[in-house]
Amino acid sequence: MAKKEYKTTFNQLINDLLSGKTFYDLIDWKRFVQRESTVFIVVDAQNDIVHKDGNLNFTGTWKVAEELGLVQNIKNIVAACRKKQIPVIWVRQTFLAGGKDLFPGSYFEALISFLRTAIPDLMLGDTWNIDIVDELKAVMEPKDLVIDKRLWSTFEGTNLQTYLHYLGTKTIIVCGCEIDQCVEATIRSGWDRGYLSVLVSDASATANIETTKLACQRMGLMMAPVLTANEVVGLINNL
Repeated sequence: MAKKEYKTTFNQLINDLLSGKTFYDLIDWKRFVQRESTVFIVVDAQNDIVHKDGNLNFTGTWKVAEELGLVQNIKNIVAACRKKQIPVIWVRQTFLAGGKDLFPGSYFEALISFLRTAIPDLMLGDTWNIDIVDELKAVMEPKDLVIDKRLWSTFEGTNLQTYLHYLGTKTIIVCGCEIDQCVEATIRSGWDRGYLSVLVSDASATANIETTKLACQRMGLMMAPVLTANEVVGLINNL
């Protein structure tokens, strides 16, 4: 792809940003998205978070997911990816029993241990709790990579970076839960590694719709262009 130079002036830049435009409105980011270098990543669409009977149902994320049509939106994007042979990666948050995989003596260890005094099997490995919800399991294929993570970012402590490098990935389309924690952490980590991230607004959720919208606004300024699932499907179909 030929290099294209983008120019502006200080006054024009300020006027554009004050008018509500993002950097993704000012630079043609779509020209950087190529079918052969794009991957779709679904973060933590698992029972503990998205299912109404999950351990974290009290947070309300599953209700926001239902309101947005999160599961169906993810399925629609997966279907578009299959047609274009775009890899799909499924991510699960999980911890070993007894906190064996947590940083000894850390606040993180204390936090998870504290939560498990009330919810003993919270995100416990090899249980229903960390399984991808059934509606999405139905569209998973054996070739899909499933990544179990212990930290918030999917990049930290996993083989994601190695896998993306092997695939020649430059763009990651990201969605899932919680949008203001693990989804955002993954996008920010991707930015630091040189990936163009695309955030799917109505395939991502957290405890309430207001916080979900705020996360989209926060990341949309510079971290990632924010698209609806229908817009992502259209983007993929045109690759």
